[in-house]
Amino acid sequence: MAFDPAVGIAERRAREREQRRADIVTAAWAVAERDGWATFSVERVAAHAELGRATVYGYFESLEALVLALAQDAFADLSERVAAAAGLPEALDVPVRLSQHRPAAFSLLYPAQHDPRPAFSNDELDAVRVGARQIIGRLSRLAKKSPSALPDDAPSAEAFLAAIGMAATVVPELSKSTTLRRRWQDFALREAGMADEAAGSDSDSDEPGDDR
Repeated sequence: MAFDPAVGIAERRAREREQRRADIVTAAWAVAERDGWATFSVERVAAHAELGRATVYGYFESLEALVLALAQDAFADLSERVAAAAGLPEALDVPVRLSQHRPAAFSLLYPAQHDPRPAFSNDELDAVRVGARQIIGRLSRLAKKSPSALPDDAPSAEAFLAAIGMAATVVPELSKSTTLRRRWQDFALREAGMADEAAGSDSDSDEPGDDR
């Protein structure tokens, strides 16, 4: 089949456009890591990428679209880290590892406080954040391989695992020490099992006795 120059040109332009979009995303992360989200803007991203503001808008129609793309990128990274975890302890470490290595990504997915600006408060971004909060909790498959007893209902089990994983992101001592995190994880999972056994014992003691 004869080579069609028009097809070759179209493919090259598509690759160039894809690369330019990736460059803008990289520049956006650099700005977010350097300046934080409070002053994040298309203008700052354009300046860092050495592009005109109109060029950035040619790839992302608004600040909301750019921030959403970054959130989706951060969520993909989070998902890949969880999927690559060797076991439950490593999976529970994912939030703190993300907060250490990509603090801007972590704070976009798990904001410490509400930001009322439309780019940071909309339904599409909220959906990504909900997924990010749930992903750590959905480790029941790994938890079943460990000596733990999670709550029987799935939502409670997910909340329990998410709490264990997220604790290290707010307690500096846990964030800094893998050994301490492992002790915390073991303690929390072991206490869950003990609490479950105690609840079972209380339930048994409530059974009506034989008064004969």
